Amino acid sequence: MVTVTVPATGADEVVDLVSAHIRFDTSNTGDPATTKGEAECARWVAERLAEVGYQTEYVESGAPGRGNVFARLPGADPSRGALLIHGHLDVVPAEPADWSVHPFSGAGKDGYVWGRGAVDMKDMVGMTIAVARHFKRAGIV
Repeated sequence: MVTVTVPATGADEVVDLVSAHIRFDTSNTGDPATTKGEAECARWVAERLAEVGYQTEYVESGAPGRGNVFARLPGADPSRGALLIHGHLDVVPAEPADWSVHPFSGAGKDGYVWGRGAVDMKDMVGMTIAVARHFKRAGIV
C-alpha cells in the first residue's frame, strides 16, 4: 500500500501524489488477462478523495479490474450544468531495463518526478486530485 503524508505546500502535495500514483504498475497490455494494477490504483484515488470528505464510487467497466472512480463536488447553483474532469490510470507497459530510473519508482531526480506516466496522465491525475482536495478543504464550489 502507498501512503501519502500531508505536505507543507500544494506543490509538495502534487509531487507526493504524482510519485505515489506512478508507483502503481498499471500497465495496460491490451489483454485483460495481463493488464494489472488499475483496480488497486483506482481505490487509492478514491481514498485520497475520501480523506477530505468526498463521497466516491468505484465502478469496473470494460473488463474485471478496469477500475473507475466517480466523485462529485456540487456547485453553488444545482440548476447549472456540470464540469466533468477525467483522466486515465493505465499506462503503456515499460521494461525497467530500458530506463535509467525504474519506470514505476516515482523517484524525484534532477527536479523532476520520473516514471511511466509522469508526462502522460499520471501527472495530470495527481494534479487533479490535489486541486479537488484543495477545493474540498477550502469549501470552494
